[in-house]
Amino acid sequence: MAQCVARGYEVGLAHLTRGERGTRGTPEERRSEAVQAAQALGIGEDRVVFLDLGDTRVENTEANRLEVIRVLRRWRPRVVLHGHPLDRHPDHRKGCLLVQDACYYSGLARLETGQPPWRSEKRLQFLNNTLPAESPSFIADITPFFPQKLEALRAYRSQFHNPDYDGPETYISTREFFDQIEIRARFYGGQIGVRYGEPFMTPDPLGLRDPLSLFLNPSL
Repeated sequence: MAQCVARGYEVGLAHLTRGERGTRGTPEERRSEAVQAAQALGIGEDRVVFLDLGDTRVENTEANRLEVIRVLRRWRPRVVLHGHPLDRHPDHRKGCLLVQDACYYSGLARLETGQPPWRSEKRLQFLNNTLPAESPSFIADITPFFPQKLEALRAYRSQFHNPDYDGPETYISTREFFDQIEIRARFYGGQIGVRYGEPFMTPDPLGLRDPLSLFLNPSL
């Protein structure tokens, strides 16, 4: 996302829940942290949306799809980035299917929300640290932007490793988990010959007009 902002693309973030049932952090803290994380990536607060679909209760219902469809039709994104259907967190898995279906239904002209229909050109799935190291569809070189990624993650002071936060320890709040973020980025970076890499999956095939453009150095 930081790289997209740096390249001049418009980027928005939509949060599906308020995190009200999480072990650490209040909904107010999490909202503030999410805004700060977005700003660390170069995304303004006006491009961050907070839905209230129910923490631990995310379901692929018509009402929830309409909430997501309204966001899609308002922002009209060309590419939608969402989680992976095998994520260990139930809300993340269900949220993936919810967004996937909302992306399709958003293009139906007779599904009324008071907005023109919109269907994005492509969906991408990010692979977080809790997923196995499977073969991704592609790996993005994030080396110049890796410090921004860490800054964004550290903005979630109630969630990730933070000795100054008074709360019970969770899986993602350990020092070991935070260390794994860099180890994983180094692993995927090594796959493509760079320092830090970010893996993505594409549920649909990628079409290329110039396949060699993926491999040839444009500066040569």
